[in-house]
Amino acid sequence: MERTLHTKSARPSEIMRSQREVIRQQDEIIDILKSALAAAGVSTIPTHDAWMTGLTRQERALMGVLFARYPHAMPRDTLLDFLPGQDHARERQLQVVDVIVHKVRKKLGVHAVETERGHGFRLGKVFYDALPKKRIEEPAHRAVPPEHPSFL
Repeated sequence: MERTLHTKSARPSEIMRSQREVIRQQDEIIDILKSALAAAGVSTIPTHDAWMTGLTRQERALMGVLFARYPHAMPRDTLLDFLPGQDHARERQLQVVDVIVHKVRKKLGVHAVETERGHGFRLGKVFYDALPKKRIEEPAHRAVPPEHPSFL
């Protein structure tokens, strides 16, 4: 930030107060998302692992939807609705889902996504069982950090 004659530096206490507020807001968003997942019947989520880092945004979205619906198969048209960047009518082709599934299988192995003929795709059982998972905890009210920490 460039200082001019009329700008004033923020005090460290003001910066900390602002940062605590941001953390509090993010904690509230996390609690809301956890509640939404629990309401949707999702009790576990995959933990971040090395397998996720090589995936594109669309591939991560596909895997997230398949994980949330495991062990049920998802039709191509439903999967297409969840893929980011597929809003324009010309882009909404079911073959897009096939291409993304092909890329995911190439990156994660053939057992990552299974095809259920006549129904769509689902997360592979072997892949699902090998995923590191974390149980969703009920949102708890987090304590706000003290206004004046002891080390100041």
